[in-house]
Amino acid sequence: MERDDAVDLVDPSTNSHLRDQARAAVAALSNTVAMRGLIIFAVGLIVLLLPGATTTLVSAIVIALLVVSGLLDVFYALTGRRWFGRRGSRWLAAPRGLAALLLGLATGALAFFGQVEITLTFVVAILGLYVGFRGFIAIIAAFLRRREKDPLPGLAGGAIAVVAGVLSVTVPSSVVSSAIITVATAALILGLVMVAWSLRRASHGSDLDPASASIPDVVWDWISGSDVGRKERAEQAGGLYLERPQRLTKLGTWWVMLLLSVAIATFAVLADSTAVIIGAMLVAPLMTPILGLAGALVNGWGRRALDSATLVFSGAIVSIVLAYGITAWAPVAISYSTNAQIVSRVSPNTVDLLIALAAGAAGAFATVNARVASGIAGVAIAVALVPPLAVVGVCLNGGQFEDAVGASLLFLTNFVAIVLAAAGVFVLTGFARPYALRNKPRQILSTVLPFVVLAGVILLPLMVTSEGLLQTETRERDAQQTAEDWLGEDSGYEVTAVTVDGAEVEVTITGSGEPPPAQDLADALQADFVAPVGLQLTVVPVEVTVIPAPDPTTPVP
Repeated sequence: MERDDAVDLVDPSTNSHLRDQARAAVAALSNTVAMRGLIIFAVGLIVLLLPGATTTLVSAIVIALLVVSGLLDVFYALTGRRWFGRRGSRWLAAPRGLAALLLGLATGALAFFGQVEITLTFVVAILGLYVGFRGFIAIIAAFLRRREKDPLPGLAGGAIAVVAGVLSVTVPSSVVSSAIITVATAALILGLVMVAWSLRRASHGSDLDPASASIPDVVWDWISGSDVGRKERAEQAGGLYLERPQRLTKLGTWWVMLLLSVAIATFAVLADSTAVIIGAMLVAPLMTPILGLAGALVNGWGRRALDSATLVFSGAIVSIVLAYGITAWAPVAISYSTNAQIVSRVSPNTVDLLIALAAGAAGAFATVNARVASGIAGVAIAVALVPPLAVVGVCLNGGQFEDAVGASLLFLTNFVAIVLAAAGVFVLTGFARPYALRNKPRQILSTVLPFVVLAGVILLPLMVTSEGLLQTETRERDAQQTAEDWLGEDSGYEVTAVTVDGAEVEVTITGSGEPPPAQDLADALQADFVAPVGLQLTVVPVEVTVIPAPDPTTPVP
């Protein structure tokens, strides 16, 4: 029997090689570090994919942790024995523990007796009170023990906790969504790092015992083993810093590209052209010094950090001035309320911050990995750096100072988020020197912490904006459903527009016939809103005229 020539015979050695690789991978992942990494990765994935289950689970976990944390602190304050955590001041542990215990028990009691609906937003607000109070205690502890140990880490950690607490209480809905996305993403990355460490340990070896290694030990061993080396680091730094040789030539080229990109972006804003804005993003060179600043911070390069920061801020000022001048002479009438390029950049929210974090991480990864270096163009499009500056200049020229502040906040948000995300990626990928991380932690901490605190300060207006948008969208969605219920299924009208503007709900219906009484809709809307609201109902009548086609058998007169 003849064998078909089209059948491709598989080399037995190939199958054997694949089986050997599979066995090696299974053996490499059969340790506690890999198992924990897979569990952490799975938890992060579940949190992202199952938001309903996440809400219930996180609420229960937070309440339980508050009670347990409070009991442990009270026990330590009374006995001086600590089961978990570091030993500290028993006098400070007492109020901290009582606050956690009181909040946890009160929240649980309210949930048990049905007095309050325990939503994740409510739990986050309660947790914010505890975190803020704990941060305040940490600041006091750092100040009281300033002669015994360096107060900087304690003061910085306490300040961050206070900012996080204030945000959790004032804008809990935005904190919930942002925190869940951030924690889940961090869990995915941490899980992948632990799995990758296990695979690298199997091929290159490690002195770290997986059975007893803690997660910080694994992460530090991964960072130490990922060191790219002095030569490779110098080559990568050559693309981030405008230094010798030909420093003046590099600076001149950078400034020329910046001025051209600003001119393109300004004309794109004036013409309200998205395509031209994308072109300005592609040629804008601001991403390079921002990534350079992040690399300098984690490596302890003070002069390079100062040069990069100076280049970024001087470039931002020149960009605003140039955009202002171009707008002053451009023969274009601008509608600040309808221009899409302006409107989309004057009200930044937490989504813009998350975009900038992802873009900063991608840009840093493309910088240290030559195989994906071409992706830096996509990063430039994803996060806008020059267009917000152009919008600032355009708005200042038109006297729209509030819009100029909003566009400035967007640029500052992108700048801080890129620096923080890129710094983290540089550490994990080995661009940061392990020697500097090990021997200069105070220097690196003191340079990175201002950006962390600044990010917390920026988060407040961003989350306030997000909270306002979320509440408006929720109110409009509820009002839409109420209006549809008011019309009923058999009505000849349909709801075509619903807008909530402060204390007034604007509803537009289109159709024919007699609509239900407007007062019924006003009463139904009032039941959905806590504060008094008014109603503006617009009825658009529809007249339908039907002219049948003429009968071809009928003679034409």
